[in-house]
Amino acid sequence: MLPNIFVWIVATLVPFFFGYVWFHPKVFGGETWYQLAKLRGEDRKPATPLNLVLSLVLNFLIAFGMFAFSVHQIGAFGMVGAEMSLLESGVGGAFMDAYGDAHLSFGHGVFHGIFPAVVLFVIPIVGYVTLFESKSWKYFLVYVGYWTVSLCLMGGLMCEWGLQGF
Repeated sequence: MLPNIFVWIVATLVPFFFGYVWFHPKVFGGETWYQLAKLRGEDRKPATPLNLVLSLVLNFLIAFGMFAFSVHQIGAFGMVGAEMSLLESGVGGAFMDAYGDAHLSFGHGVFHGIFPAVVLFVIPIVGYVTLFESKSWKYFLVYVGYWTVSLCLMGGLMCEWGLQGF
């Protein structure tokens, strides 16, 4: 019962590529975001390689969190001290036989992308930024929309295909 690293890599890339589309100047969030963030023409330059690498590292951490939120079986794995043999027989085996494949669907992961990820983390954090940086509610909605779609896709991927060896 290990994470599927390939799926983690794909989930790590979701906000990166979706952000490219969402914040592109010719798409929904692009020009609106530039105006709301008060970015001038000279600020509109391509991301540096360091920014891209750091964004991938941060996205990997988010994928780790989405895995923990959406794949409930990892909790049972943790309760036995990550000793897989304890989940193959006895009480642990009976538990995994009864519940081992429960809630491993794309839709369940999408649910966890919305709640708890967006409702308990994204909305409050982006809300703080919006309030204390005196940004508009449109700015808030652009970011909440972006993270809602990104986290729903990440949660769906992690829940449907993120567990290997099961």
